[in-house]
Amino acid sequence: MSVSRPIPGGANVYRLTNMAKMHAREKPWRVLVFDIAPAAGFLSMGLLDLYTGLTIPYGDAPKSSALLSIIVACTALVFRRRWPLAVLIVIVAVVVLPALFTPVLLTLWGQFVTWIFAMYSVGRHETWERAVWAPLIALTGFGAVVAHYPGMHIVTDIIMDAFLLLGAWGIGRVLSTSVANRTHAHALELERARAEERAALSERTRIARELHDVISHSITVIVMQAGGARMASATDPRAATDALAQIETVGREALRELGTMLAVLRDDDGGPAPQPSLADIATLCERMGPLGMSVTVDVSENCEDVSAGVQLTAYRIVQESLTNILKHAGPVDTSVAVTRTNGELEVRVTSASGQHDRELTGSTLGLVGLRERVDAYGGELEAGPSAHGFGIRAVLPTAVSA
Repeated sequence: MSVSRPIPGGANVYRLTNMAKMHAREKPWRVLVFDIAPAAGFLSMGLLDLYTGLTIPYGDAPKSSALLSIIVACTALVFRRRWPLAVLIVIVAVVVLPALFTPVLLTLWGQFVTWIFAMYSVGRHETWERAVWAPLIALTGFGAVVAHYPGMHIVTDIIMDAFLLLGAWGIGRVLSTSVANRTHAHALELERARAEERAALSERTRIARELHDVISHSITVIVMQAGGARMASATDPRAATDALAQIETVGREALRELGTMLAVLRDDDGGPAPQPSLADIATLCERMGPLGMSVTVDVSENCEDVSAGVQLTAYRIVQESLTNILKHAGPVDTSVAVTRTNGELEVRVTSASGQHDRELTGSTLGLVGLRERVDAYGGELEAGPSAHGFGIRAVLPTAVSA
């Protein structure tokens, strides 16, 4: 039995979850910095280049011929992260199509650099399936522009311009892959943290069940034995002594089981003591005799190879059932049967009618805890009135490992 080490206070899960939310939620300042500001910057540079001649433009058309193309291309960049491929298509269209039908001035900053930035945006923000279309669209449009402007027929310039377009797209793809890898690693880290938290919670729940079963059964027996000893102390000292001896035995057994669980929690090097098994059910039932509860036991002999976890679960089912029958129905005759057939372990605890047997069907029986134990092994649990009183039947698959 091992204990998963939880992340202290769930701090890592909280931190990673908040980081994921921060990345998923778009902030207004991010829109301003990464969308509006670049578009405004390119528009300013494009107009400055157009009207002050920062660079030598291609073509001999009036400056006003490039104004609409520059404004549309730069404005489209506002949406470059949301619809990168569509923005590229718009920019290519407003730069190339007018030049094919009417004289248009082609500038460096307002149109070509904007085109390069759009290529980078496709590589950076678009999926691979859609991003692969960008080089084809860009080179086709670039080829049409080169063919239309004689001043661009210098081979070295053509190679350089094509390299800039494809290089910007390639840089975007590299960054996109890097971010995707970091995001994937972050998601794996978050999932690991959540898995450790779930394992820790499951372990805490299991230990809580163990503590409940041990303490509930032991305290019930001790309280009833102490009451019997008190009443018999004046008239039957020997019976009182026997009851006290039984209290001592039950107390020692409870301390041993609690020590076992504490050893597991501390992860002692010596290892925990063995947990109760099917072989201990007979001893468990014998303890009920001094309380006036007659329990008959029948445990099949072919259960030796059943996993320790299933045996412990069967033992706890019997223990919890006897404890609740004693509390709510009194010391009535009870039978316990454990049989193994067809890869299943069947546990039956049946009690005779008692004056408080109607309470057994309520929540006080602790059926929730029993169902959790059985469900953990993929078994079935039935509880309710039987022909002679009240019965609990649990079926546990024996193929489940400890």
